[in-house]
Amino acid sequence: MKHALLLCLLVPTLALAQPTLQTEFPKTAKPLESEALKKLLTGRTFLISQAAGSEMRLQYRDTYAYINIGNRSDSGKWRVEGSAACIDWQVFPAACSEVRVDGELIYTKRASNGEVVVMRPN
Repeated sequence: MKHALLLCLLVPTLALAQPTLQTEFPKTAKPLESEALKKLLTGRTFLISQAAGSEMRLQYRDTYAYINIGNRSDSGKWRVEGSAACIDWQVFPAACSEVRVDGELIYTKRASNGEVVVMRPN
């Protein structure tokens, strides 16, 4: 009985401690035209922190992108479609992720789970 009571008290606390998955862009974040988005990403490397706690390193070259997530990595051809960066990964599923900017902040909506994250230049 004591353990059940402790568990009932602890579970809500643990739920509150979990990071919140942000799924909406900030209202002030705006999409870019295709050419402006391509120029913004090409030749740059970004660090992205996920709500789940892991960090991604995403690098855009002229036509290829490279990603590292923990001990996993992949590469693939990338392109811009509207205001989205699309990557045809070799291992991970191909995906398009919407990108928005707000001043110096660059946001992307992860195609895998809809999480909106900040892309920090590295």
